[in-house]
Amino acid sequence: NTEKLWRAFFQTTLGVSIAVAGYGFLQLFGVASLTAGFSSLSRLDATFGNPIYLAVYMLFHAFIAALLWAQAWAKSSPGSRMRFSLAYGTVLAINCIVLLLTATRGTILGLIGGIFVSAVLIALFAPYAERKLVRPALGVVLGIVVLAGGFFLVRDAAWVQRISFLQRLGTISASDSTTKARFYNWGMAWEGVKERPLLGWGQENYAVVFDKYYDPRMYSAEPWFDRVHNVVFDWLVAGGILGLLGYLSIFVAALVALWRRPPENTKAAAFTVVESSILTGVLAAYFFHNLFVFDNVMSYILFGLVIAYIAWRWDESAGAPRLWKVSLPEQSMPVVAVVAALITWGAASWINSSALAQNRLLIQAISPHQEGVAKNLEYIKKTIAEGSVGTQEAREQLVQMATKIASIQGVDSKLRQEFYDFAVAEIKLQQEASPLDARPALFLGLLHDSFGNYVAGAEALKHAHALSPAKQSILYEMARNAQMRGDVGGMMRDFKTAYELETRNVQARILYAAGAVLTKNDALANELLAPIVPTGDAAEARITSAYLAQKRYDKIAVIWEPYVKTHPDEVQGYFTLAAAYYGMGERTKAISVLEAASKLSTDVALQASTFIEQIRNGTLQL
Repeated sequence: NTEKLWRAFFQTTLGVSIAVAGYGFLQLFGVASLTAGFSSLSRLDATFGNPIYLAVYMLFHAFIAALLWAQAWAKSSPGSRMRFSLAYGTVLAINCIVLLLTATRGTILGLIGGIFVSAVLIALFAPYAERKLVRPALGVVLGIVVLAGGFFLVRDAAWVQRISFLQRLGTISASDSTTKARFYNWGMAWEGVKERPLLGWGQENYAVVFDKYYDPRMYSAEPWFDRVHNVVFDWLVAGGILGLLGYLSIFVAALVALWRRPPENTKAAAFTVVESSILTGVLAAYFFHNLFVFDNVMSYILFGLVIAYIAWRWDESAGAPRLWKVSLPEQSMPVVAVVAALITWGAASWINSSALAQNRLLIQAISPHQEGVAKNLEYIKKTIAEGSVGTQEAREQLVQMATKIASIQGVDSKLRQEFYDFAVAEIKLQQEASPLDARPALFLGLLHDSFGNYVAGAEALKHAHALSPAKQSILYEMARNAQMRGDVGGMMRDFKTAYELETRNVQARILYAAGAVLTKNDALANELLAPIVPTGDAAEARITSAYLAQKRYDKIAVIWEPYVKTHPDEVQGYFTLAAAYYGMGERTKAISVLEAASKLSTDVALQASTFIEQIRNGTLQL
């Protein structure tokens, strides 16, 4: 009865996918959302917390629905197909709609590509008895080609821009920021592969490669990556060439099982052409999806499920011998089932209980308590003491808590010191656990700096820089640390290094320019700011503060004039520019700017009128 069990399993998981889709639609209509801080109505994530995870979940279930539909159709007679066709067709449509609403470009393209592959295979290999399927399959192929070409022509249309997933599909290009970040990531991964080509760096260690071979052009992307966002490079980094070959062999073995046909006049093939085509389509779609993102627990489960199903069908057709044979009385099966369920539940609880307890404790540790921050310290100590998979996260949360407490007034000095000592000890342990990872060293440096221990902070930041020499964010902190130690030369060196790593990095340019202003190197400051003054990017707090310290109101006016022109709706720009004019003694210009700001809203007009009156009376204090 294994075939019935597989069908029941597939039908059950399809039912669950509809429940998940239902929650996604609640999110779409603004009724419910588990992760309001991350997801948005424009990209559904349902109960997964990440649109990418929901997308691949729906991808697998769309093909599972197609598979069951095809199997039911083949086993039924004309006139009896309406009921299951409506059921499976509805499930298939809902899964595809939710997938589209996740706006996950790689998975959407994977779905389209998988359908295309399935249709082509059916058109090419459908046997004589199923030749009636060729015309619909060719229609699907032609439809995909026509729709793809039509979308390319209208991708810039206004109606396309109003539909989230179409808008994101239309932005796919080599110049897209996300696409460029993927290419940079792959380049860094390749450097790591060249260093350890055969066996790789081990599982979960891409962060080390990312730090060591960091590409400065990644400055505008997130600062920490623990995945390459490409399954080929992920396996090359984790397991080297041997690991990648091992992974790819799973697909090769599955495709051989799907398409190997016995000689004529022998036993039937394990799969029909339609089944082989659908399952090949889902494998192709999943592989394409993984070329741009990465696996998660649910995608691993579903991939394993599909591979297990293929393996079972092949073994059944080949008459493969059983690994073991157990003959039990039918009456004992309910008892066996209960015992198996209890063992499974007990094993799962034993394996996961510590991680679950640690997770709950961490939530308590970062939540506010009436007893004050002493209670947070108590909880974070318990969290780390669990010693489970969340220990690194707990240690980093501890450092962030201690860094904040360093600047909070009213915290008992002994408690503040206890936070500091405990955080230093734990992040050092994390350094020992991950000696090639720059992240713990950077956290340690920031922790020391927040408590004024700049000498120790400098040592930690220097170590972080050695592990990731091209990461600008570490150089920024080194420069800040040098400034606090009074090492102006060191500050300028670090700012210069960060800037020269990637001169298009506006933040690095601004920090270097602010340092030049502080050191009264006007020539360097003017050179650095000249390209970004017309765009308004030079109108930045650090540049303004540096000029203000020298009472260079004329310089402040020069950088804020273009900002007001390029950002006419930003209230702060008007007031800053007016203050600069007033500092220069240009009262008429200051009043003119404030009068222009008054047109933005009645609240702004009320505030501006007060300042205008003070300017005219000569009582305004900057």
